[in-house]
Amino acid sequence: MRSGLAAACLARSPAVFESLVVTLDIYRRAFARGAALAVRNWPVLGSVFAYSSMLAVGGYVSAFLGLAGGFLLSLLSAACLGSFLYLVEMIVRTGRVSWDDFRRSFGAYLWDVVGVSFALWIFWQLVMPLLSQAPQGQVIVLCIELLIIVLFNAVPELIYLGHYSLLQLFSRSYEFIGSNWIEWFPPNVLMMGGFLVILLVPAQGVVGRVAQAAAAALFLYFVMIVRGLLFIELDGSTRRSRIFRHKMGR
Repeated sequence: MRSGLAAACLARSPAVFESLVVTLDIYRRAFARGAALAVRNWPVLGSVFAYSSMLAVGGYVSAFLGLAGGFLLSLLSAACLGSFLYLVEMIVRTGRVSWDDFRRSFGAYLWDVVGVSFALWIFWQLVMPLLSQAPQGQVIVLCIELLIIVLFNAVPELIYLGHYSLLQLFSRSYEFIGSNWIEWFPPNVLMMGGFLVILLVPAQGVVGRVAQAAAAALFLYFVMIVRGLLFIELDGSTRRSRIFRHKMGR
C-alpha cells in the first residue's frame, strides 16, 4: 500500500512541478507588465492626492450636515473608490489613462461600490448584535472578517472587468477564489507586505512625507494593475489549460 502511495506521489510530481513553472511564468509577466504600465502612467498617482483632498473637504463639510452629511460622505467615498477602479481598468485594458478618463471616472462604478458597501453594512448590522452575545464573540468576528476578505478578495476586479450584478459579484468571487486561491494569494500577500513597508518607513520633513505618499500611491496602482492582469490570466482557465497554453508558447 505504501509503495502504491509513493508511486502515485511520484506520478503527480511532474504535473505539480509543471504547474508551478507555469504559475511563476504568469507572475513574471503580470509583475513585469504591471511595473511597465505603472511607470508609464505615473501621473495617475495624482488622483490619490485628489481623492484625499476631496474626502478631507467632504469630511469637514459633512460634520455640519448631521445624518445627511454622513450619507453624502459615504457617496463621495464610493465615488472616489469607483473612480480609482475605473482608472485601473483603463490602464489594464488600454495601457494608458488620460485626464478625460479621470473626469468621467467618478460615476462609472459608483453604484457598484455603493451596492457592495451597503450589502456588507447590512450584514454586519444583522450579525454583530448576535455575535456580541456569544462567549467568544471577538474571535468569531475576526474569523468572519478574514473569511470575507478571502472569499470576496476578487470583487474589485470583478466590478470593472466583469460588470456583474451585486449577487453575481459575490458568487463569482467565491468561485474564482475557490478555483485559484493557490495562485492568487501569494503575490497579493507579497505586494501588500511591500505596500506596508512603504507606509511604515519613517519620513523626514514635509518633502519626505510627500515623497512617501507619492511612492505609496504609485505602488498602490502597481498592485491593482498586477491584480487585474493576474485575474485576466487566471479567470476562466484551469491549471491544465494553462499548462497547455504554456506548452504552445501562448
